[in-house]
Amino acid sequence: MVRSCSIVAPEPGAGVRDRRNRAEHKPQRRGGARLEAATQATSEAIPAVSTAPSNHREPLVVPRSEHMLSRKRLSSAALKVLYRLHRAGYAAYLVGGGVRDLLLGRRPKDFDVVTNARPREIRRLFRNSRIIGRRFRLVHVLFAGETVEVATFRASPEPDEVPDGWEEGEEGEDTEETDPAAPVDENNVFGTPAEDARRRDFTVNALFYNIADFSIIDHVGGLEDLTAETLRTIGDPDLRIREDPVRMLRGLEYMVRLGFALEPRTEEAIHRNRDLILEASPARLAYELLEVLRSGTSRGIFRAWKRFGILDLVFPEAAAAGPVLQKLLSGVDRRINAGQAVDDPVLLGMSFLPEYVGLLDRAVTEGGRVDNPQLLGGLAGLIDPAELRLHLSNRNVHQIRQGLFTISKIRRPPERARQVMRLARQEYFPTAWAFYTLAVEAGLLPAQAHRAWAKALDRLANNGTLEDSKEPPARSRRRRRPRHRRRS
Repeated sequence: MVRSCSIVAPEPGAGVRDRRNRAEHKPQRRGGARLEAATQATSEAIPAVSTAPSNHREPLVVPRSEHMLSRKRLSSAALKVLYRLHRAGYAAYLVGGGVRDLLLGRRPKDFDVVTNARPREIRRLFRNSRIIGRRFRLVHVLFAGETVEVATFRASPEPDEVPDGWEEGEEGEDTEETDPAAPVDENNVFGTPAEDARRRDFTVNALFYNIADFSIIDHVGGLEDLTAETLRTIGDPDLRIREDPVRMLRGLEYMVRLGFALEPRTEEAIHRNRDLILEASPARLAYELLEVLRSGTSRGIFRAWKRFGILDLVFPEAAAAGPVLQKLLSGVDRRINAGQAVDDPVLLGMSFLPEYVGLLDRAVTEGGRVDNPQLLGGLAGLIDPAELRLHLSNRNVHQIRQGLFTISKIRRPPERARQVMRLARQEYFPTAWAFYTLAVEAGLLPAQAHRAWAKALDRLANNGTLEDSKEPPARSRRRRRPRHRRRS
């Protein structure tokens, strides 16, 4: 049995329009005008719902005539996946952040699909796909420039795997064909749409968009929380955090990115359980850290992590950077939002810059030379703990180490053209230059030498050489005339 929703005559005070009418009598909280700032169509896309417990509630079905979420706003790849599953006789729902962002008038980062088809059945429908995952089989359908993730409805509340932990499965591998003696029971893996919705983290991320009739299905009260701009865990927040401590990181991330308020019980649970974040796998922590640094809103998210005491546990090097960290993060966010690519070593290594500049100052001798062994030893002591704690890849660690160390070679204006050309050809130089630029912007290093290097690099990029350098040309070696032996 399902409930149908109508927004023609909503309950008093439940809908967006009612909130507008009362706005002049009640001061809005910070971020409260987000939905009102969207288009009229987007605002009306979030219908009013009645308050009810989030667990085991009857699903609320909003028909197409009563919401404004249009298929035109989905990517062509997501539509192809949804329609092919539907035409093959399977249920096919758009789910998660894609539905949430479309209802908020935002552009989704990606689109996820959930279905009752099993992974092997999905693989048969899409030749451009691969099965991945260890515990739970997912299917990635690959298109040019986009990947659509397709999952089977499941009931297990266990945390999701992260890309670095995925393994491509052989075609034909499926949980339903697991050996009966195996400890994992199929009924604990696959589930119903309602079970799949309730296993998710927050109510606003558990909405379904049904391609069969273009309706929105809400099993957990997500539409109500979306209208109220409230972030609420599904079920008991302490239990859900114990199931997956990374939900604390994600909750604070969504709070900042969406401008929502944490529901009081959820906020209190994060304060109580913050130490559990140390039980999360290092791979997942590193993944979440990079996702935040790539988001373009890292400055606010790091501030929220710091306020809740989580940053000191997950990334103490960043917490120790102090106020200058906000300047570094602002520089990264500005580049991300401008569409510039920032490599992972730069994202992970910039938090070491304040401490590294102090190491560099202490390693400079009275004659102005750098004591390289002392600097390299201090650099190892700075990076190694984070490498072990977050299981950083060897490539990222190498790039961070070489990039930071190279700052000691470019902290003064270049003296010779060969010095610039030799360093610019090194594969780690782009990382070093990004570190150096961020450090100068944050006020950690003087700008004069940076300007001289930038000018030299521009000449090198434009001409392929430093022709107008004041360095005297190298002398050509004088060829010796061959000596002839006397004939005896």
